[in-house]
Amino acid sequence: MDEINFEQEIKDTSERIQTRQKEIETELITLETKIKRYTNWAWGFVWTGIVLSVFSIFYYTCTNTEEGFGLHLLGDFLGGSVASLWALAGLFLIYVAFLGQKQQLLNQQLEIMYSQLEVKYTRLELAGQKREMILQNETLLNQKFENTFFQLLTLFNSIINSLDLRKRHGNTIIATGRDVFDTFNTSFIQKVRNLIGYRGVNESKIEEAIRAYNEVYDENKADLSHYFRTIYHIFKFIDDSKIENKKRYVSIARAQLSSYEQILLFYNCLHINGNEKFKPLIEKYAIFKNIDTSLLLNQEHLEKYKKGAYGK
Repeated sequence: MDEINFEQEIKDTSERIQTRQKEIETELITLETKIKRYTNWAWGFVWTGIVLSVFSIFYYTCTNTEEGFGLHLLGDFLGGSVASLWALAGLFLIYVAFLGQKQQLLNQQLEIMYSQLEVKYTRLELAGQKREMILQNETLLNQKFENTFFQLLTLFNSIINSLDLRKRHGNTIIATGRDVFDTFNTSFIQKVRNLIGYRGVNESKIEEAIRAYNEVYDENKADLSHYFRTIYHIFKFIDDSKIENKKRYVSIARAQLSSYEQILLFYNCLHINGNEKFKPLIEKYAIFKNIDTSLLLNQEHLEKYKKGAYGK
């Protein structure tokens, strides 16, 4: 925006200088003509005075042979005529000097205007350099952000890959990697059924769902706490950054979540663990935009989040 303003100022100043330069050039030509004219007249009066002086001296010398005779007449003549001519020449030369000063002032005025234009060009150049520095800083910030962001995603996926669910008695592996979330979800549904008794799961209240989730979380706290802290810090890192188009990176992070991960995340953020800090980020960045609602216990539970959580 500054560059556009500077460019407009330079354009306006250039036009103003061009107009003023034409006026000054016209005035300078007029002044030059006057200077030459009055200078010629001044020298004309000077030479006229010199010629009259020589002629007068020669005339009175030739016509008056007696010593000292007529010198007072010669002095009166020279004082009355030649002195007047030279005084008039002096006035013309003073006027020429005044015209010369005026000519110099006009040239200085033009130089000042060009200096101002040069300053504006300098400011425009500095604005361009400032913009380039800002762009470079933004590029560096984006590179730094992306490096950290993708490192966090790599860490997140390594945490998921390291997950393994084993039987309580024995060392038999039940599930590994993302498959553990399917198992967690099955356990979650079973606990809900145990709580609500004869009613169907789709009639479960949110309090019952949270209570069942709490049991699942406590049983698998070592895995789930690490998992949810990591995914929370990824979204928090995006939110705290100064980059533009944060939703693009949120979309990349959201794509890392499977359907069962989103379901557990849904109830985790209604649980005390994520209700205060994580839930606002869910609603701000539409992290449940592609959630499989058929996997929810009760469709009424969707109302526990603002519409922004679903991208609406």
